[in-house]
Amino acid sequence: MPLHTASLFASTQTGKEWMETVLPALWAELCTEFGLFCGVVVLKAEDEDSFYESASFGYGEDGFYYSFLNRGSAEWDKLMSSKMPVSFSGKEFPLFGKTTDALSIRIVSEESIGFLLVESEEANSFATIALLSLFAEKIGKEWGKTLAPSFARQTSETDTSYRFFREEIPNLSSAIEHFESKKIVSIFGAPGSGKKTLAKWIHHSIHPEAPILVVESVPDHFGKFEKALTEWGKESRSGSLVFTNVQTFSLGQQQILSDWWSKSGFEGSLFLLGPAEIGGEILPEFQQILRNNSVYLPSLSFLPKPSFARIIQSIFLELCLQQNRSGLLLSEGGEKALLGKVYNENFVELRNTILSGILTCRSQIVDASDLEVGRSRMDLEIPDAEDLDLRRGIEALERQKILLAMRIFSGNQIRMAKALGISRGSLQYKMKQLGLM
Repeated sequence: MPLHTASLFASTQTGKEWMETVLPALWAELCTEFGLFCGVVVLKAEDEDSFYESASFGYGEDGFYYSFLNRGSAEWDKLMSSKMPVSFSGKEFPLFGKTTDALSIRIVSEESIGFLLVESEEANSFATIALLSLFAEKIGKEWGKTLAPSFARQTSETDTSYRFFREEIPNLSSAIEHFESKKIVSIFGAPGSGKKTLAKWIHHSIHPEAPILVVESVPDHFGKFEKALTEWGKESRSGSLVFTNVQTFSLGQQQILSDWWSKSGFEGSLFLLGPAEIGGEILPEFQQILRNNSVYLPSLSFLPKPSFARIIQSIFLELCLQQNRSGLLLSEGGEKALLGKVYNENFVELRNTILSGILTCRSQIVDASDLEVGRSRMDLEIPDAEDLDLRRGIEALERQKILLAMRIFSGNQIRMAKALGISRGSLQYKMKQLGLM
């Protein structure tokens, strides 16, 4: 083994520093030393259930994607459960080289966290396989050293931004106090101010084990609405039903929901979400339900500047953690630009603006220029399992997968398209349609 390769293998750097600086260089040297045609190291992201290329060698600018190793495939399951190296014949599987065979070794920490794969034109010697196995073991150890601080950070920072926002809601304590007895909360606020997030937080705070069902739209046909209420009540049992956009309810729908709430014997809780001001006709009995135990969420623009700045910094840290870019900093100019912007969609627009800056930033500091108005709109969050809007769920899932591919392959559209299983033209069309380019 060359002296420089040996020194990299014995580097004093550990954990995240080793993974980011030593691993890529050492992988290239090992592949070169053993005359391998190409090779890749695929690892699980520290704070999420996704995998990315940590190091690669020999694939060229366009890279390569092993479609037969998609998660959930028979080959993936075999590799992720095998204690021995797994071979893939070039005659049977689509490999990068025309005359190569592949050897793959699972990487383990406390669990399977990825694999390394190499292609060669000749059979690998025992020494090569032994050293690659040692290398896989070394990666697993260093990956494990990155977990403690990042998981501690995740525990302390997740939901911090919205916790700060809850402190600014004037009548929240009173509403929670009356929730257990009245079993109902109406939450009013501007678009994107977190009405659904607050409903779920109240539910999980008081009934953590009970189910919760979010209803985004209701049937226009009264008979179907009555039947749906019965089914939703059975599904949520003693949990919570959350109705969004109650301002769109017709008089007939208001009457049906009012009668069902007062007469059905539903044992669960009810959340009704709507805008700050509801126009149009409202039945007296439905009005009474809405005002029974209500909460009003302020717009971000009306928050005190210090509170708003604290929320911005918290969201920035949360999103950096989610995107595995925890080393980023938000500049003073970037924070000032975020504080001075008017957010018509409140948290949704603020998070999208910050996330756009994180994803497009090419340095370690996110500045005002990275947060320019007019950059791509990215509504990234996958709807929760209890949300029923199928079209929105499909669009959000497509956004998430495309953005994950964008991060894994550093924006290389050829490699992204291969990984996503679509043509480059289809990828570009979807990205434009979803506001990602």
